Amino acid sequence: METHSEHRQHFPLPLILQGKALVFRPLSPACRDAMLRFACGLPEQDLLFLDRDIAQPPVVDQWIQRVSEGNLFTVVGWQGDEIVGYATAERGNVRWTRHVAELRVAVAESCRGIGLGRWLLELAFETALEEGATKLVARMTPDQTGALSLFQRLGFEQEAVLRDHAQDANGVTHDLVMLSFHTRQHPDNRCGSCGVSILVPSDLEGVRLCSQCYESRYEELGGGD
Repeated sequence: METHSEHRQHFPLPLILQGKALVFRPLSPACRDAMLRFACGLPEQDLLFLDRDIAQPPVVDQWIQRVSEGNLFTVVGWQGDEIVGYATAERGNVRWTRHVAELRVAVAESCRGIGLGRWLLELAFETALEEGATKLVARMTPDQTGALSLFQRLGFEQEAVLRDHAQDANGVTHDLVMLSFHTRQHPDNRCGSCGVSILVPSDLEGVRLCSQCYESRYEELGGGD
C-alpha cells in the first residue's frame, strides 16, 4: 500500500534556517526515542491541544503504527540527532468529513522564531491536499499566542471558541480556539513552477514555489552545498 510519504519524493529534505541545519523526514520507528525526548521538553501548555499524549511510549508506538498504515501523515524536523519539531495532517475518518484535515504542529523552544513551524505546516498541508482535503482546521488554547499568530499569518481564520474544553494536569480548564482554512478562498496560492496548491509560498528569485520545487531550485543554485 502506498503511504503518504511516497506521494511526493522530496524526503529527506535538508534546509538551513537562520544558521540552523535541519532535515525533514516522515515519522518512522527510528524517531521513537527522539520523539519522546522532544515531547518531554515541551511546555505543558503546548501539549494541551494535542489529541495524543506524545510523552508516553505506548502512545508514540501507536502513532508510528498509524503513520506506517497510511492513516495519517507526520513530518519531523531534525537538528542533528534531536527532533526539534513536527507537523501532522490527519483526515476525517468518516465519509462526510473526508474533505477535512486537521493540522497540528509543535516546535522546540530552541527553534522557535526561525520559520521551522511554517515549513513543517507547509509540508503537512501539501500532503493533505494531495489526499483530497479542501478544508484544513487547527485547534489550540488562546494563550498559545505563538501558534495562533503562525496559523493566522498563513491564512487561517477563527471559526469557533469551545469554552472550558481543555483541562490541564492540574484540573484547570481552558478555552479551545478552532481555526480553519478553506482552499476555495485562496485560489491564488499555487506554485509558480508546478502549479500545485500551497499554504504559503516560498519565494526564490521572485518565484512563488512549493516545498518540492523550492528544494529542487535551491539545489540547482548551489544552496545545498
